[in-house]
Amino acid sequence: MSLAYDFDIVAVAPDEVDPEHGHSAVTGRPPVRAQFRDVKTADALRAASPKIRRIFLESGFSLDTRASDTSPGYYSLEDMEDRTLILKRLFANIRNMGVQGEYSGEFDFHQFLNHVRAAKPGDAPHVEPARPLPPPRPTPQPPPRRTVPGRIGFALGLAVILFVVLKYLAEKGAQ
Repeated sequence: MSLAYDFDIVAVAPDEVDPEHGHSAVTGRPPVRAQFRDVKTADALRAASPKIRRIFLESGFSLDTRASDTSPGYYSLEDMEDRTLILKRLFANIRNMGVQGEYSGEFDFHQFLNHVRAAKPGDAPHVEPARPLPPPRPTPQPPPRRTVPGRIGFALGLAVILFVVLKYLAEKGAQ
């Protein structure tokens, strides 16, 4: 099963800032967290080993989820700087702490990294939904070809009619 690794940057309320991990003093910006859009992805991260969860949490990710209007594979332009900072911290933490031999469960690091590389800023271009095509009109079919017995019957019927007409004309002409 493939998980959706899209995430959004969310401002952290001032009363939720952990003084030990609050980065507002370093960047001079309000603290933010990255929240996955998909509940299954957050659940997979929650089910991973404590070390992997700690790496993500210390990097600025949250185990909560958030509904988003942004299209899959895209992220908000306003989040680009915060997103970059969080991802740099994540990669530094992975490099420093290591994840080798840790249980990651359904959370696939390779798919996550591929998604991070492929994600684009902005939103997907609006595409009109496809309208269903009208049902095809039936094409007129030529009448089925007659079978040999049908052709013989038609020829005999035509011969009988022709014989009756000729006999009638002969009687009229004899009078």
